[in-house]
Amino acid sequence: MAAFCTGLALLGAVPVALGASGSNPRSQAEALRDRAASFATQRQSALLNLYALGSEIESIRAAVSALDARRARLADEHAATRRQLAVANRAARASHRRLEKLLRTLYEQRDADPLAILLGAESLDEALAGLESLDRAAAESHRILEQAQATRARLARVDARLTVREAEIARLAATARGRARELEATAAARVSYVEDLRRRQDLTAQQVSMLEAQARSAQRQTARLQPAPTLLETSSPEAPPQAQPEAPAADDGPRTLLVSAIGYSLPGRTASGLPVGPGIVAVDPTVIPLGTRMFVPGYGEAVAADTGGAIKGNVIDVWLPTIAAARAWGRRSLVITLR
Repeated sequence: MAAFCTGLALLGAVPVALGASGSNPRSQAEALRDRAASFATQRQSALLNLYALGSEIESIRAAVSALDARRARLADEHAATRRQLAVANRAARASHRRLEKLLRTLYEQRDADPLAILLGAESLDEALAGLESLDRAAAESHRILEQAQATRARLARVDARLTVREAEIARLAATARGRARELEATAAARVSYVEDLRRRQDLTAQQVSMLEAQARSAQRQTARLQPAPTLLETSSPEAPPQAQPEAPAADDGPRTLLVSAIGYSLPGRTASGLPVGPGIVAVDPTVIPLGTRMFVPGYGEAVAADTGGAIKGNVIDVWLPTIAAARAWGRRSLVITLR
């Protein structure tokens, strides 16, 4: 559970930003693809854990159902025992009443004692029958009473055991239900986590598609921008004193131009619609038309894709990823090659 919460925290901390400074659309798309792959891996792991939680929840629910069934059987047995105990109590009370009645009769009819029966009998057989009847009545009453008391004691013990077992099963069922509720809450959070991963994965895929479409559009726009047939030679008060515009070369080959190259690092988009990034330079379009490809010594291949109010004449701004790099570049006089 702790690892799952940590995964949620890390997931929430992942920024999703388009047009980040220092990267072009294609590199951003690659980074987003890596992020989408990471989301897919996390989602697969979360789904496996969710399936395991589902199996555990089903197992606990089956155990709870078994405990409930067992508890119901015990309740039925307990109810039957209590009914038997009630019957035994009634039998014991009846035996007590019969014994009390017999004793009261013997007390009230004093001539019913054994000697009186013997002396009052007209024959020996009658005397023996009377004595036997008296003994049998007393013995039967005692037997019924003892049997009722023994049954009542036995049923009371069974009732006590059933009460303990019912309480234990109720405790086990309550514990199982509590565990099931915890797992269900964890599963609900895991479902939310998986859904969040899926949403982020879909969003990242959309961003990748947008970046790829943006890159293709920028490429088509750059391809439509064609260099002018000639370069206008202009002088600028911002150009270095020694910078002199060179005559345009032949139309069928590369041309060179002495310029003042200044480093800069700013986020955003260019005048041609491209996002700023490596290889983007700002120019004076009256000197270098937008879309012109060039080679800048110490910088590499570049394309004229931006303009600026302070860029006049033989001046270009080269984009660098950090302010420190732009400061290190500074301002230099270079001979660039236009293609």
